[in-house]
Amino acid sequence: MSEFRPYRRIAALVRFDAFDAPVVGKALLLARQNGAELDLLHLIEPDGLLDGGPVTGEAHAYERAAERRLERLAAALGADGAACRAFYGPGRRRLRQYAESRRPDLIVTGESDARLSDGCDVLILAPCGARRGRRLWAGVRNWLGARIAIGA
Repeated sequence: MSEFRPYRRIAALVRFDAFDAPVVGKALLLARQNGAELDLLHLIEPDGLLDGGPVTGEAHAYERAAERRLERLAAALGADGAACRAFYGPGRRRLRQYAESRRPDLIVTGESDARLSDGCDVLILAPCGARRGRRLWAGVRNWLGARIAIGA
């Protein structure tokens, strides 16, 4: 049996929806318990119909605006020390680049998504069944791909 190793770097994947507070809250709690760095991360998918595709200056403006929004969210939820990062571009590629450069040990998210990195643990928080929003289902996908249901 492998020895437990505390997380050193945790990322909360923020979508700017109603589920951000539980995701950031759980990531913040785990970061405090582990003495870990916390990143709030938002991925901005290009929409060729709306923004005409990637234009360097505009992409940078989208990222800065999203980072300001992340900073306000962090302040509202008591995560003032969190690093706020936003990336414009294809989500899978941008998440992989982020994971390669920052090397998070854990990603906390409100979505089960194929973009999520296989190089770290993933905690997925999601509304459960007919009582949507009242209970949370939490699952962990570790680096082996095993899914473990846990109480949230």
